[in-house]
Amino acid sequence: MVTILLELPDDLAQRLTPLRDRLPEIIELGLRQWSDAEPALTSRQRVEQIWAATGLIVPLDPAIARRYAKSRQRRTPIQAGGKPASEIIIEQRGKL
Repeated sequence: MVTILLELPDDLAQRLTPLRDRLPEIIELGLRQWSDAEPALTSRQRVEQIWAATGLIVPLDPAIARRYAKSRQRRTPIQAGGKPASEIIIEQRGKL
Protein backbone atom coordinates (compact mmCIF):
# COMPACT_ATOMS: atom_id res chain seq x y z
CA MET A 1 0.00 0.00 0.00
CA VAL A 2 1.09 3.53 -0.77
CA THR A 3 0.16 6.56 1.29
CA ILE A 4 -0.74 9.70 -0.67
CA LEU A 5 -1.09 13.02 1.11
CA LEU A 6 -3.73 15.33 -0.33
CA GLU A 7 -4.61 18.93 0.31
CA LEU A 8 -8.36 19.34 0.06
CA PRO A 9 -10.70 22.27 0.61
CA ASP A 10 -12.35 22.14 4.02
CA ASP A 11 -15.84 21.47 2.67
CA LEU A 12 -14.64 18.52 0.55
CA ALA A 13 -12.66 17.09 3.46
CA GLN A 14 -15.77 17.26 5.65
CA ARG A 15 -17.81 15.42 3.02
CA LEU A 16 -15.16 12.72 2.64
CA THR A 17 -14.47 12.12 6.34
CA PRO A 18 -17.52 9.86 6.89
CA LEU A 19 -16.54 7.90 3.75
CA ARG A 20 -12.91 7.40 4.83
CA ASP A 21 -13.08 3.60 4.61
CA ARG A 22 -14.50 3.68 1.06
CA LEU A 23 -12.11 6.27 -0.42
CA PRO A 24 -10.11 3.77 -2.51
CA GLU A 25 -13.34 2.51 -4.09
CA ILE A 26 -14.63 6.05 -4.68
CA ILE A 27 -11.37 7.13 -6.28
CA GLU A 28 -11.28 4.02 -8.49
CA LEU A 29 -14.84 4.65 -9.71
CA GLY A 30 -14.06 8.31 -10.30
CA LEU A 31 -10.95 7.47 -12.29
CA ARG A 32 -12.84 5.00 -14.46
CA GLN A 33 -15.58 7.50 -15.21
CA TRP A 34 -13.06 10.27 -15.83
CA SER A 35 -10.97 8.20 -18.23
CA ASP A 36 -14.08 7.00 -20.09
CA ALA A 37 -15.38 10.56 -20.43
CA GLU A 38 -12.03 11.95 -21.63
CA PRO A 39 -12.10 11.85 -25.42
CA ALA A 40 -8.93 11.20 -27.36
CA LEU A 41 -7.68 14.64 -28.31
CA THR A 42 -5.75 15.52 -31.40
CA SER A 43 -2.50 17.43 -31.04
CA ARG A 44 -4.26 20.59 -32.17
CA GLN A 45 -7.02 20.14 -29.56
CA ARG A 46 -4.43 19.64 -26.80
CA VAL A 47 -2.60 22.82 -27.84
CA GLU A 48 -5.86 24.76 -27.99
CA GLN A 49 -6.73 23.48 -24.50
CA ILE A 50 -3.38 24.73 -23.20
CA TRP A 51 -3.87 28.10 -24.90
CA ALA A 52 -7.36 28.42 -23.43
CA ALA A 53 -6.11 27.48 -19.95
CA THR A 54 -3.43 30.18 -20.13
CA GLY A 55 -5.81 32.80 -21.51
CA LEU A 56 -4.15 33.06 -24.92
CA ILE A 57 -7.45 32.29 -26.61
CA VAL A 58 -11.01 32.89 -25.42
CA PRO A 59 -14.31 31.41 -26.57
CA LEU A 60 -15.83 33.13 -29.59
CA ASP A 61 -18.88 35.27 -28.91
CA PRO A 62 -21.91 33.34 -30.32
CA ALA A 63 -23.17 36.46 -32.13
CA ILE A 64 -19.88 36.74 -34.00
CA ALA A 65 -19.86 33.02 -34.76
CA ARG A 66 -23.37 33.25 -36.29
CA ARG A 67 -22.37 36.25 -38.40
CA TYR A 68 -19.22 34.47 -39.57
CA ALA A 69 -21.14 31.32 -40.49
CA LYS A 70 -23.56 33.37 -42.64
CA SER A 71 -20.75 35.12 -44.50
CA ARG A 72 -19.09 31.78 -45.32
CA GLN A 73 -21.99 30.57 -47.45
CA ARG A 74 -20.91 29.48 -50.93
CA ARG A 75 -21.76 31.86 -53.71
CA THR A 76 -21.97 31.13 -57.41
CA PRO A 77 -18.73 32.23 -59.08
CA ILE A 78 -18.96 35.12 -61.51
CA GLN A 79 -18.25 34.06 -65.09
CA ALA A 80 -15.84 36.56 -66.62
CA GLY A 81 -14.33 36.43 -70.06
CA GLY A 82 -10.84 37.26 -71.18
CA LYS A 83 -7.43 36.20 -70.01
CA PRO A 84 -6.81 34.81 -66.54
CA ALA A 85 -5.57 37.41 -64.04
CA SER A 86 -2.26 35.55 -63.67
CA GLU A 87 -1.48 36.03 -67.39
CA ILE A 88 -2.34 39.72 -67.25
CA ILE A 89 -0.01 40.18 -64.26
CA ILE A 90 2.84 38.40 -66.02
CA GLU A 91 2.36 40.59 -69.12
CA GLN A 92 2.36 43.77 -67.04
CA ARG A 93 5.54 42.75 -65.24
CA GLY A 94 7.27 42.35 -68.58
CA LYS A 95 6.54 46.01 -69.44
CA LEU A 96 8.19 47.35 -66.28
